[in-house]
This record gives sequence, C-alpha cells and structure tokens, in this order.
Amino acid sequence: LLFAMNGAIERREAKRKASETAYDALPGAESQVIIAGFGRFGQIVARILRAKRIPFTALDISSEQVNFVRNYGSKVYYGDASRLDLLLAARADRAVAFVLAIDDVTASVRTAEVVRRHFPHLKIYARARNRQHAYRLMELGISVVWRETFLSSLDMARDVLKGLGLPDFAAARTI
Repeated sequence: LLFAMNGAIERREAKRKASETAYDALPGAESQVIIAGFGRFGQIVARILRAKRIPFTALDISSEQVNFVRNYGSKVYYGDASRLDLLLAARADRAVAFVLAIDDVTASVRTAEVVRRHFPHLKIYARARNRQHAYRLMELGISVVWRETFLSSLDMARDVLKGLGLPDFAAARTI
C-alpha cells in the first residue's frame, strides 16, 4: 500500500514538474528597466524607480524570494536572468537599463556576459559583492559597478571620524 501511494505521489510530482515553465509569464507592457536579482539590493533600486513611476521588470531565480516579495505587493517574476529566452520575454531588446543585482558572483558574471553579447545597447548597472567580482564585471566592459558594502562603509568611517571630533570638512576630505 505504501509503495502504491509513493508511486502515485512520484507520478503526480513528475507531471507537475513537466508542466512548469522555466520562468513566469511576463507582462506585455514594456519596461525601461530590467532588474535582475530582487534581494535587498534590487528591491531598494525598485523602490526608487517606483517612486518616480519608472516602469521596471524584476527577475529573480529564487521561487521562495519571488513568492515572499509578491506577498508585499511587488511585481517580480521567477526565472534565470542569464537565459536569453527570458531576457527576450522581458523585452531586453527595448529596455534602456539593466540593473544587475544578482547576489551569486558566478550567476552575476554569466548574466552580464549574456546581456553584453546579445543586447550591446543595454546599459548595465552592476552590483559587485567584492573587489574580484568588480574586476570580472569591468573586464566585460561594464563601467558602472558598485561594490556592495564600499559606499556604506565609507559613510560609516566618515561618521566615526566626525564622532571622534573631526570637523565635517576634514572627515569628508579624509574619506
């Protein structure tokens, strides 16, 4: 009886997986911006764009993250942003900007390579986890790269200097 139930469950799971697509269906409306990676970094960029009423399409490879963010009203779509078919569905050929906010370094570089190769007109704004990641992105010709913690650590160092009694101009000049 247990083997029969297990077989039925396995068949149902196989049928469910076969019917799933590799990515969510995307809306027909065109977005000026594509955000790849909708973790904390991508969400902050999205909030600013939304405040200025600039349309964007957000993509994330984590179904858990997509479902979590959707619970709070954000429109984000499931899929691997390094897949050309997904980028075409997201209308990357008509977008103006591509925000590369993918947390995983390998996936980020792979996505940057695909976007650079197939959509050379698309300006890429990339987030880098560390110095090595930034160098790999710059080698691909991406000139707008932000290291994830660099600016916030400089801001904190400036505040520490001011807290230690340095005048604002001296702390800013030091930073």
